[in-house]
Amino acid sequence: MDAPHRIEPGQPLSVLLLIKDANRFPIILQQVNATISFAQQKSETFSLFHSDERIDAPFGWKVFYLDIHEDWRGRMAQVNVEVVYKNSEKEFRCCNDNYIGTSHAPLQIYFADAPLPTLPNFRHGELHCHTDATSDQVEFGAPLEATAELARAQGLNFFAATDHSYDLDDLPESYLQNDPALRKWRALQERIKQQNEENKNFVIIPGEEVSAGNSAGRNVHFLIFNHPEFLPGSGDSAERWLRTAPELSIPKILVQINNDTLAFAAHPEVSAPRLEWLLLRRGQWEWPDYQHERLNGLQIWNGSLAGMNEGLARWRELLLAGKKLFIIAGNDAHGNFNRFRQVEIPHLKMREHHWHLFGRTRTAVLLDEPLSLSSLMSALRRGRACITTGPLLDLQIVCESGRCARLGETADEAPHRLEIAAASSAEFGALTRVTIWLGDLQHRTERILFETKNFPEPFRFAHSPALALPAGKYYLRGEACSAGSEFLPAPALPCGALTNPIWVETGAA
Repeated sequence: MDAPHRIEPGQPLSVLLLIKDANRFPIILQQVNATISFAQQKSETFSLFHSDERIDAPFGWKVFYLDIHEDWRGRMAQVNVEVVYKNSEKEFRCCNDNYIGTSHAPLQIYFADAPLPTLPNFRHGELHCHTDATSDQVEFGAPLEATAELARAQGLNFFAATDHSYDLDDLPESYLQNDPALRKWRALQERIKQQNEENKNFVIIPGEEVSAGNSAGRNVHFLIFNHPEFLPGSGDSAERWLRTAPELSIPKILVQINNDTLAFAAHPEVSAPRLEWLLLRRGQWEWPDYQHERLNGLQIWNGSLAGMNEGLARWRELLLAGKKLFIIAGNDAHGNFNRFRQVEIPHLKMREHHWHLFGRTRTAVLLDEPLSLSSLMSALRRGRACITTGPLLDLQIVCESGRCARLGETADEAPHRLEIAAASSAEFGALTRVTIWLGDLQHRTERILFETKNFPEPFRFAHSPALALPAGKYYLRGEACSAGSEFLPAPALPCGALTNPIWVETGAA
């Protein structure tokens, strides 16, 4: 069982039931009951399903909906979901999951009484997640259609389906055999297209997480958005032991993608575990790998603390070296809307934690046009985005002529003032700091241009300081922090936001 870790105002509680490998182990689903409890309050039990339904598909699933009482809003709930089912001989009951070795602990759900913090024309989404097209020896994602349902329940407007290249080329019925016809990949493209046609206010970005070769010949992961052709990558698939060489290098991928495709380094500064480094030839992105002019940017937040500071440091280094690269965020969620559960050692050990939850780390995209696949791709290509685990921050430079430069753009005339806007909510805590960094591209240094820790309004900030910069080449980027709250999943990520830069290029450097 799974459910979003937060429910947006106006949305019902969406509870997802996943039944894996029911073609091998058919069941009769009989009952699904949810017991909801709050601190110091008597629990209530609700029937979500009561019937006899045979489940025998390779991947059975259902989404159940429960209306939320108004007095639940602004509160954290513990939810236990009991499933009653039987095979041909015996009745079984499980609570939250039937994995051996997991806690079966309650799902933790915050029923939000305010929307995600936002600013005009921003849309929020998840740019690294896996659907049921990812399925192999140790992991699988949630069904594409169910992912869209639970994403909307969280208050998101889009997500990118970035399934592993080494899963997308498998036979539909066997993850250990490749399919020259690519039926799995083709079926996923059709499902995405159908979902986008049926849901006009929500967008699924077709994508792929390609295993590519870095400059050292090791396998690294590469997020490719909206490419019309499949890109092979199976070096770290563990499908063919001792055959770990990557099929395509990073440059070979970048020279063949078209102008409508975006390419971002996936969690580039996260170190590969030692066994994966040894057995699967996994590595991490190296300095030469970032130099190709067709690379759009880096996914530096990946749903946990791992690699975040290193990713930010690498991005700053690249910016100061003159690279115009953008940042995005995602969670690398394989389902995992409420709790991460996955095989750690096949047949022996499971692991669970609260990192990599779908939608926990978000990319907020600034749109000029109504939400669509085309407008999202255009905005991401131009770097019009802020990444966040809570508050939202927006910047724009107003030039002396009145022209404005937004996130990702370049001001080529004298800047007059900087407009700063930030937002948070009680869910993510009051604003605690807003910092604007100035990157001097001539001297390759970064310094604080503006900073405040004083906020007359706890959840809103607007300021327009004058800008007086000498002729030259610079960039401005922003950071915001908020205090967090007891409503966030534990262990809590720092509540913060990072904007993409605005560049300034005036006169001679």
